[in-house]
Amino acid sequence: MVGSVSTGGIFDSHVHVGRWVLPDFRGHSTSLEQSAAVLASSGIDGALVMPTDSGDNAGLIGSLASYAGPVRFAVAAWAIPDDSAIGGLLDAHDFRAVKIHPSFCRVPVNHDSWSPAISAARQRGLPVIVHCGRWQEMAGYGLLLQAADAWPDVKFVMAHMGGDSPSLVLSAAVGVASRGLRNVFMGTESIREYWIVAEAIGIVGADRVLFGSDHNLNSPVSFLAVIDAIGLDEQARSMVLGGNARKLFGFDNG
Repeated sequence: MVGSVSTGGIFDSHVHVGRWVLPDFRGHSTSLEQSAAVLASSGIDGALVMPTDSGDNAGLIGSLASYAGPVRFAVAAWAIPDDSAIGGLLDAHDFRAVKIHPSFCRVPVNHDSWSPAISAARQRGLPVIVHCGRWQEMAGYGLLLQAADAWPDVKFVMAHMGGDSPSLVLSAAVGVASRGLRNVFMGTESIREYWIVAEAIGIVGADRVLFGSDHNLNSPVSFLAVIDAIGLDEQARSMVLGGNARKLFGFDNG
């Protein structure tokens, strides 16, 4: 954990640092310092940062070691399938989560090859963030629900609220609630429709939702506006915009 601001403010639970490899993102890149400046200007004082699809855990850790800016950061390790060394990586640094991206790795989260990463997270009490999207065969929310059933003592964050469309978000929220999966949280990153975020919160509860922006691909201000448009009461807004994430990632514990 680095940086030095007071706790209790807005926490962005989904921030990427580095350069993107996927051609669609045209090599877009930000440094840790550039990301910190954007977050701070948006009124965000804490964030969970993770590599881009380059998977450069070492580069991100190196940047954090020399960082002394205004935003406090926790860090998530980018996992790959069948990685027997991930336990050593997690022990070597103060990681607060593990990130799994089924689409980029071409392996669904319920596949056995993710067992080393999920098991390593479980042994260390770390949550697992799982990218979910429209590619249902590879990154469908239903596959994450299966993984959450299979690993009941692991806390999972369903990124993009289960998929970047209102119908997927709603179905994902219903799936979490109907299965009684108290080990699944939903991240709001990239969801533009405030009304479907509000409906999902009504289904799973404000205590199961984490604000995320998906910066450096998105502007945090845009997605803070989505939360503001919902009109949550003060307690629910505080939980979604920071309280839930700070507790989940042990952010205020050192």
